[in-house]
This record gives sequence, C-alpha cells and structure tokens, in this order.
Amino acid sequence: MKRIQATVTGRVQGVGFRPTVARYAADFGLAGQVSNTPLGVVIEVEGPTAKIESFLDRLQSAPPPQARIEKIAVDEVAAVGRKGFAIVASSRSGDLVAGMPPDLATCADCLREINDPDNRRYRYPFTNCTNCGPRFTIIERLPYDRPVTSMKIFEMCPECSREYHAPTDRRYDAQPNACRVCGPSVKFVDARGNALPGEPIAEAARLIRSSAIVAVKGLGGYHLCCDATNDATVRLLRERKNRPHKSLAVMFASLDEAQRYCVLDEIERKFLTDVARPIVIAKLRKGCGLSALISPDTKDVGAFLPYTPLHHLLLAETEPLVMTSGNLADEPIAKDETELRRILGRIADYALIHDRPIVRRCDDSVMKMVDGKPLHIRRSRGLVPDHVEMPLDGLPVLACGAELKNTFCVTRGRQAFASQHIGDLSDYIAYKFFTESVADLTKLLEVEPRAVAHDLHPDYLATRYALESPIATKIAVQHHHAHIASCIVENRLDGKVVGVALDGSGYGTDGTIWGGEFLVADLADVRRAAHFRQYPLPGGDEATRNPVRIALSYLLADMPEADEATIKKLLPGLEREEFAVLRRMIETGMRSPMSSSAGRLFDAVSALLGLCDRITYEGQAAIRLQERATAQTEETYEYTIEQAAEPAIVSFAPMIRRIAEEKLNGADTATIARKFHNTVAAAVAETCAFIGEAEGLDAMALSGGVFQNDLLLRLIENNLRNRGMRVYTHTTLPPNDACVALGQAAVAVARLRNN
Repeated sequence: MKRIQATVTGRVQGVGFRPTVARYAADFGLAGQVSNTPLGVVIEVEGPTAKIESFLDRLQSAPPPQARIEKIAVDEVAAVGRKGFAIVASSRSGDLVAGMPPDLATCADCLREINDPDNRRYRYPFTNCTNCGPRFTIIERLPYDRPVTSMKIFEMCPECSREYHAPTDRRYDAQPNACRVCGPSVKFVDARGNALPGEPIAEAARLIRSSAIVAVKGLGGYHLCCDATNDATVRLLRERKNRPHKSLAVMFASLDEAQRYCVLDEIERKFLTDVARPIVIAKLRKGCGLSALISPDTKDVGAFLPYTPLHHLLLAETEPLVMTSGNLADEPIAKDETELRRILGRIADYALIHDRPIVRRCDDSVMKMVDGKPLHIRRSRGLVPDHVEMPLDGLPVLACGAELKNTFCVTRGRQAFASQHIGDLSDYIAYKFFTESVADLTKLLEVEPRAVAHDLHPDYLATRYALESPIATKIAVQHHHAHIASCIVENRLDGKVVGVALDGSGYGTDGTIWGGEFLVADLADVRRAAHFRQYPLPGGDEATRNPVRIALSYLLADMPEADEATIKKLLPGLEREEFAVLRRMIETGMRSPMSSSAGRLFDAVSALLGLCDRITYEGQAAIRLQERATAQTEETYEYTIEQAAEPAIVSFAPMIRRIAEEKLNGADTATIARKFHNTVAAAVAETCAFIGEAEGLDAMALSGGVFQNDLLLRLIENNLRNRGMRVYTHTTLPPNDACVALGQAAVAVARLRNN
C-alpha cells in the first residue's frame, strides 16, 4: 500500500475534472481526495501500487472531454490509512494560471436534452454542463464561482441546485447551470426594441425565412444573421453594413449540412466539430445553392457550426445562415442591448436577445487548413484565454500589440495570455475596447505588469497608450522582430533563426516602412540582413487603399522608358489628372514614403493585371491575385539579389517589366499570377539560403500577414525544405499582426533578463 500526490496542470479546472477523478478512484477502490489549487488540480490517492498506476494511466488517456493535461507531477507521500474518496471544496476554483477554459461549444449530452420533449430542458437555449457552455465571456473575476459571473443574478431552483452540488452529476460545479425555471430567457424584438408575441426563436426563424435580417445575441456578442441562400437579402445586408466584397461567414445546422455545401477533408471536419467551433475557411461545392454574394472574391466560405443551444434551435428551422459580426464597419462586435441600438434599425430589422449579460466581448475565431495544419486568421472565441508557454520566466509584462488586427498580451511567469481579437485601433470604439480589455485581463489574472512593450511606430494608438502608461519600464520592439519572436516562441526554438517577415507595413528602425524583411534574430537581438527593394507610396495610407497608385509607382521605377500612353494601357483605371499628380508626388517624394512591403508588391501586381484598382477591405488585391493563380506551371520570372552590402536588396524589377510586357501582349493572367507566386517563393528561398550559409543557420521562421496566402506559404516552405532548411510557421496564433503582442512580450522578457 502507498499514497501518492499528483499535481495536474493544463486546462483542468472548470471542465469536470474533479468528479472524473473521483469516479476513477472509486473504480479502482482507491482512497484519498482531490482539490483545485492555483497551480492545478491536486490529487491524493492511496491503495495498491498497481491500482494507483492504472488510475494514473486512465486519467492520462481518458480525461474529461474538454480537459487538456499538460503535465502530471507525482510524488510519494506518507500513507494515512483513511477510507473513502473526497472532493475537497476550494477557494480558488478555476484560476486562469492553472488553465481556465475558454467558452465551450454545446456538448452532445446537452444537445440531446434540448431535443428531447420529455426532458425538462427541452428547447431551453441556455442548457449547459461541466463539459460545455460559457466560461471566459461570463467571468467577472476569479476565483471562478457563480457569484462572480454574470449568472449571479439567476438563483438556481432546487433541481438545478441539486445537480450543481452532486459530485456524481454531469452538472457538478457547473457555474452557468440553469433551466427554464430559474435561468436566463430569450426575447424577440422589433427595430424599436419592442417585444414581439410568439415563441421567440420560432418567430425569428420564420422572419429570417421571409428575408429579414436579424441580430442574434450569442456568447461573445451579436451576430447579424440572414438566409445565406437568398441573394436579395445578402445584398441588402452588404449595403446596410457597407461591406461590398469581404466574405461573410455561414453557419450550418450540422456537419452533414456543411458537407452538402462545402468540400471538406478529414482535418477540416475535425476542426469544424472541435469544442472551440471556429470558423473554418472551406472550398464551396460548385452550384451548391449558397448566394454567390457570400464570397464574391473567392470560391470558398467561412463555415462554422452552432456552438450554443440557441444557435442549434434557430438553425434547426432555417436554411444555412449568414452569421457575421454584429457591428458597423471596423467597430468591435456589439455585446449588449445598449450597443445593439447602433445596428438595430440601421442594419438589422429585428433582434433575438437574452438577459444573460456578456461580461467580455469575444468575436469568432477563424482558421484555414494548410497541409493538414491549422493556419489561424483570427484567434478569439473558443481559444482565448488558453495561454502560450514562454521559453523564459521573468517579470510580468504587458505588450500592447499593433494597430491593425490588434491583440495585446499579458505574461505571468512562463505563461503568455494573448487577448481576444480587438481589431483596428484607428476606430475610437475599438481603442476604448482595447483599454478596457487591458484593465480587465490584468485584473482577471491578478497581474501588475512591471514593464510595457510597444511598437516603434510613434502614431500607433497602442504605442501612445504604452508611452502614457504609469508603468515605468518601457521597451520598444521593432514590428517585424516581434513577428519573428512570436514564431520563435510558438515553436519553442532556441538560438538564432533567419526570420522572414512579409506583411503590409511596419515601422522600421530607419524611419521607412518595412514589410519584406529577412532578419537574423533571437528573442533579445535582431539584425536586418536583407529586404525587398523599396518603392515610394504616393499618398501614404491612401496608396494602400488604391493599389493602382502602387502599380504606377512600380512602373515608373522599373519601366522608366514607358510613356503615358503605355501606362494608360496598363492601368486604364488611372485618370489622366490623377496620373499627373501622382507622378509629381513620386518624383518629388512629396507625401510618398518609401516602403519595402511585400503586401504592396502583391497590390501592385494585382492592379497591373486589372484585378483590383481600389480595395474595399484589407488584403483584397492580394486575395484576388491568389485566386487568379490557377495555372499549372513551375515557371518563374527573373529577379536579382544585390549582396554587395548589408542589408542585401531583393529586387523584382525584372519581373515587373516582364509582367507589364506580357500584359500588353495579352498573355493569360492566370499564368502570370502563378508565375508571380513562384517567383516570390524562389527569391525568398534563395535569399534565406545565402543568409543561412553566411550565418551558419538552417532554421527559418516565417511570419507576417502575407503568409495567410496558403499558395505562397506552400511554395516557400517547399523551396526552403528542398534546400535542406528547417521551416517554422505559426501554430497557435495568426501570422498577421495578431501575433505581434506575443512577440513583443517575449522580446521584453528576454531583454529584461539580459539587463
């Protein structure tokens, strides 16, 4: 006989871990106890050695469905000889440091209950248990107990209370536990906020089928919802939301329904049905029946499945539904009925609301599959607040992130907590969301940051926030170093790497706009070894919204002999007066900052091929260029790498000239677009090879928003591996600016340790 103490860390609190431990202990006839602590779940079991080993094996191989065990540390302790097994009450249940789970999609057991007419939770839209339901979006503070969640206003009825306090029940210690008698309720209102008669969900479904646009309150905020098969309604939604082209997400009632509309492989099916229920970008079936206006620029769709009982009940009575963020353009998702007023009557005709307050807004997560691995586009609901393990332990740091696709990051020991998606901080409401969320997460984690990390760009609102912060130690981190540092952290790399950072823009140490960068970096240090050739951007930010301006800049630099008539043939969307003004700006450098941006290279070629003169959403020109690259060819264009001095210059001038000539001669744009992708991949691989050889490095870390282009990502990875390189990409966070905060935090911790 012996007694052991096992400390289990990971996502092990708030997921029914203690009742599972108690059942397993009973199965093996073991005595002891289990409790929650700030460091994890602590288990003590006493009995025969063989049975203890079998108990631990089962716990490791069959934990609760939503648990994620990171480590089980076992120590032998003195036997006490007591009988029975106890679940010990804890004053710190669900501490985030021990792995508090994010919001969890409705489990199969709860789904059966809401569809069972004989069950007391039949059609109840807030059914949940320890295996599912809201977590992150309802917590006010820790410890995670009902009195400090938004469920505190709902007193459990005797039946729910019995479930909640019974260790053997599926709802034991399930903080959001409720039923129709004692829990939240739903209401259907018109554009003025007046409640309408009838069963709310059934009435909402009826009006959606009749072409209405309905705002639906979910876990982390409102969606704008309409029939995804109805062209007229989708068009109206786009007009009202001022979103003419950007793809809209579609929610399907089930995996079977999703497969009728989308081509899904095994990995895509796995992630669609994952407890996080992310939006998964999937290929549409030809003639599937969805409105062509869902994704006008691509042949795919952001597909996802219901993740709350309310969604399940609504989708059971409708066709597939557009489910896009409930907000005005660039604003955060609306989370309460006050914010609902901004979209109800302006965009939505009706609203399906409920009275469970959303404490913390959290938009949907988005990903696509690349070679069987998830490529995150947005990491938010269902994934936050899972932490990322840091390679270094140090003082707590607040990292403020970037301006676009903002997230921030808070560290605690070796754990880095990246926030939910915040958005574009140039919008005041989004900036307010940012400041509120920083205060919220640091309070939730009980962290007082000792240093604040920020971008070099002096005009980023996130930078200004950091510089105005009362935190004394401020650490500036170059944008692309942060990108590469994030990739280093996610892949747990040690030592220096060759970092390839390809994105739209980042403030460089020389005051110019960077974005096509080759860095030799570790967490503390960075050196710019090479970059794409720089071009002027006439009008600065205005050029990023008008790719035709960027194309003109490239043509004037790379085809100086081209006359106005030739340029007009190549860029018919450019007005004559506009041409004269822009040419003068480029030649004089007036309001035309220099940029090495890879994103702007894609914009220029897209405009040159006539695919996108002016954009209506970020990345549109590049998306259209990738979509056109369907030709099956391995051909490339010429490029040069000028290595006479550091940093080396990667120039695509020969390619731009040849593309222009082929365009004038009527060449196939699908072939040009594919050869363009092949050329960029070849140039990146060759540049990495010569830097790697010079530095004695074979580890290549890829980051930046351009790597959301899965065609380019595959081509670069293949080119590098064919040269014997080890290639690392993002595995947990998006490669876009949402990863910058994690990188800033890692650099700050490393520099603080070095100093």
